[in-house]
Amino acid sequence: MPIRISLITEAIITIILGVTLLLPATGFAVDSSTLLQFLGTEHTPLLPLLPASLPVADSFKPSITSYAGTVTQVQGAVYVYHQDGTAAYKLKSNLPLFNGDTLVTEKKSSVTLQMADDTTLTLAAQTKLTIDRSLPRIKVRDTFLKLFFGRIRTLVKKLSGEYIIRTPTASIGVRGTDFAVAVAPAPKNRLPGRRKTAPTGLLTAVLTGGNQSTVELAGLFGPSIAVKPFSAAGVYSGSRAEQVVYVGPAAVPLLQRIAPTPQTGFSPGRSGLPNLPKKSAPVAAPCWPFPGTGTGNGLKYFRVCD
Repeated sequence: MPIRISLITEAIITIILGVTLLLPATGFAVDSSTLLQFLGTEHTPLLPLLPASLPVADSFKPSITSYAGTVTQVQGAVYVYHQDGTAAYKLKSNLPLFNGDTLVTEKKSSVTLQMADDTTLTLAAQTKLTIDRSLPRIKVRDTFLKLFFGRIRTLVKKLSGEYIIRTPTASIGVRGTDFAVAVAPAPKNRLPGRRKTAPTGLLTAVLTGGNQSTVELAGLFGPSIAVKPFSAAGVYSGSRAEQVVYVGPAAVPLLQRIAPTPQTGFSPGRSGLPNLPKKSAPVAAPCWPFPGTGTGNGLKYFRVCD
């Protein structure tokens, strides 16, 4: 049983680490070696990521909110709790995920998800993320994720609409297609330049792959910057996004180190949902089928309606 903290304590820690006094818009520049080392490191949180107030239930129960994705691969201990916050569940392959779900990976653990918007999302070890919104749309996506701590890698198909990732220190607007995000306490090393002290709080770092991978990175204030293919950038607490570092092909093995490209064999349908048997539903109450726990040679299917 993992050691956990309460939801209230969790919120206080997020505020303390992620929000500092807003400094003048000079900010901290992040050098390339700091960024790459930070992105390639499995970070340990100051306190456990799973709230102590949540009991770990013996059997999985679906949420009442709409379908957001499916678990395709699990390694080690990975937990999820729904928006109602009544219990946590240990994740297994083929379990569904819902809007409002929060996922937590333990040490030496990871999980890969196939999302309703055709995105493949992998959480590395010691990561906490909330699926605030992931809705299937025809040729348009509407996705909003909150990354509190740890590292994720995402493979995103180019579609119109919004794909936003928020961290305690930054906002990331995604254009596509292969990128990673890391959030953890800022490194203690001093940086070159006029500043004599190292930054405090959290650092959010992004790394893009090839194939026209581009994200927009913004701090708590100031304009956003475009992080184009094979590049990295970062934002410290209370700072703004200032500098993009081109890392070249070195981005590819680093992305693989954060989260290997999944080989799931999972084939989403045209709507971004799994290829499941069609089920009728009233027009006024659209429903989505999703797989639950394995039963025999097949899967047990549920249906969630808005």
